[in-house]
Amino acid sequence: MSRCMTGAFLFLVWTLCGGGQARAWGPEGHAIVAEIAEARLSGPASAQVAQLLNQEQHQHLDEVSSWADDYRESHPETAPWHFVDIPLSATGFDANRDCAEGNCVVAQIQKFAAVLGDKNAVPADRLTALKFVAHFVGDIHQPLHAEDHDDKGGNSIHLTYFSKSTNLHAVWDGGIIEQALGVTLGPNFAPNLAATQQVATVLGGNISANQAGDWAPAGLTSQLDIVAAQWANEAHALAQMAYRNLPSSPRPEAWDRKYQVEAWPVVEDQLTRAGVRLAELLNEELQ
Repeated sequence: MSRCMTGAFLFLVWTLCGGGQARAWGPEGHAIVAEIAEARLSGPASAQVAQLLNQEQHQHLDEVSSWADDYRESHPETAPWHFVDIPLSATGFDANRDCAEGNCVVAQIQKFAAVLGDKNAVPADRLTALKFVAHFVGDIHQPLHAEDHDDKGGNSIHLTYFSKSTNLHAVWDGGIIEQALGVTLGPNFAPNLAATQQVATVLGGNISANQAGDWAPAGLTSQLDIVAAQWANEAHALAQMAYRNLPSSPRPEAWDRKYQVEAWPVVEDQLTRAGVRLAELLNEELQ
C-alpha cells in the first residue's frame, strides 16, 4: 500500500509518494524511543553500541534513530519495511496476508536483529543493522504503521489539527507529539533534542520493574517472530481506536483538543514501550 498524502492531526507532514508510508513517529518520536532505550542499556550493550556508532562519529542512538527514513528516499525498496498492512477490520497480524516475502516491519526487525547480534558480521553491516533496528522498533509501535484501511495509512484522511492542515497519519507521526511538547521541527526535519531528552527522562523514570518485565520479558530475542507480531497486534488495536471519534467534517469546532487529550497518553505509552523493548533487544543481542 502506498502511503503518501497530506491532511490529518497536527503531525509533521512528510510525503513519499512512491510506495511506503510517511515517517513513523517523526524525528521527535524516534529520538524519544532511542533515548529511553539508551538509558536502559547494560554495560556490554552500551559499549558495543558506542563502538558501532563511532564508525560514523556518532555518540548516541538518537543521532541515528531517523536514519532509516532518510535512507529510504534513495532506496525506495526499503519503504515497505517500515510498516505492516494489517487490514483495519482484521483481528490481528497474518504473515501470509500482511508480510509477503518478508516485506514488512515485523520480518525486518527479526532480520536486522540477527545481523546486529552476529559478532562475526562486518562492523559496517552491524552498524546498519543497529540503525534499522532502532528505527523499526519505533515504527512498529506507531499505530498507523500497523493497519491498512485503503487510505494510504491515514494519509488520505485530510483534517485540520490545531489550525494546521494535515492528515491522520501525520497527526500520529508527529502532530500529537509536537502539540504536547510545544515544539516544531527545525530545518531538514531536525528534532529539538533538548525537548525529546526531557520527555524521555520523565517517561523513562516512570517505568516500574513490573512494567518493564511485562513489556519486554527476558529471552525476547529467542522468540522475536512471536514478539514482533505481538507488538504489531498491539499497535493495530490502537489504530482501530485512532479511527474512532474522528470528526464528521474537516473543520469541526475544538475536536482536536479532545482528540489530543485522548491520544497523547496513548502515544506516551507506545513510545515508552518501544524504548523498553528496544533496550531489551539490544541488551540480549549485544551481550
